[in-house]
Amino acid sequence: MKILHTISGLRISDGGPTQSVFNTVQGLRQQGVDASILTFQPNGNEKTLFDDNFVTALPCGNTRFAYSQKYRKKVASFTGDIIHTHSFWLYPVHISSVTARRRNIPYIIAPRGTLYPEALNYSKWRKRIFMQLWFKKDLNFATCLQATCKQELEHIRNIGLPNPVAVIPNPMVINDKTPIEKTQKKQIGFIGRLHSIKNVETLIKSFNLAKTDEYELVIIGDGDTQYVRSLKNISKKNVNFVGFLDGKAKDDIMSGLSYIVLPSHSESFGMIVPEALIKGIPVIASKGTPWEELNTHHCGWWIDNDVETLAATLKTAINTPDSKRLEMGENGKRLVMTNYSVEVVAKKMIRLYEWILKGGEKPEFVY
Repeated sequence: MKILHTISGLRISDGGPTQSVFNTVQGLRQQGVDASILTFQPNGNEKTLFDDNFVTALPCGNTRFAYSQKYRKKVASFTGDIIHTHSFWLYPVHISSVTARRRNIPYIIAPRGTLYPEALNYSKWRKRIFMQLWFKKDLNFATCLQATCKQELEHIRNIGLPNPVAVIPNPMVINDKTPIEKTQKKQIGFIGRLHSIKNVETLIKSFNLAKTDEYELVIIGDGDTQYVRSLKNISKKNVNFVGFLDGKAKDDIMSGLSYIVLPSHSESFGMIVPEALIKGIPVIASKGTPWEELNTHHCGWWIDNDVETLAATLKTAINTPDSKRLEMGENGKRLVMTNYSVEVVAKKMIRLYEWILKGGEKPEFVY
């Protein structure tokens, strides 16, 4: 089985999808699948996350649409079984879809949250034009769509797409050496891109309202200068902005966190949640994220994202005994190992590919 995954970038600034696509392909290869990635090189001083022999990175397209003749030719040279393309609204998705139709190759589109209402409202008129010109056909003729959660499946159905949809989550690399015991530093963290859709201002206001001198709120990430300034303007004592961190620096600061909060208005998956859970850190996530399992598996809180509710939940977390917090951390580790490991996700993906190519009984995660 030979599979090509296409995505516009594997840069650090591209966020969660880059990590999950790489982990998925690496997991497929570990299961004996000939899987590869086609992407663009980063611009300027930006760093790419990966430099492996199964990743082909071409010079970046020179327009906002990321058009690239070299990318088109490279996709056209693919001789394999399935093209699996990720994200939306850019040339790599469109040319992957067009090429697959011309060559009679099955193709899968993983929108990666780009079909959520909030995402569709951003640059709304540009997207409407692009949809009518190119992307509506790309979606309608896709052999299958991949959603990372049931919430994303609902948004795909709400815009009228009848295609089969496979709900397969993003995979998480599990390091058996990850310590279970937490340090006793009193810190609550946010980790992610600082953007209005992440709703960081509600977290800061809630932390201010909780009025705790015992804990520090650590904001890890960067974003638009004006937005970051507005967040700092509403911050009171015990709020620390540390900027963007990655790799060991990120792991080191996470080791001191008692809880992580994801207050987003909208989030298709939220890789930071399994990253935290596998480290034994309970998570508070808004209902704008697909993480109801935090409640059902007793490893955090899945709540409304208004200031009062989040403040009350922060108070509950702060007053939770350490023994209970560590127990929640163990529950989170079990959840990730059972449902979100690279091996588990890769095996689901293989079942999807085999069903597309050979038919037979539809996998239970395809709707």
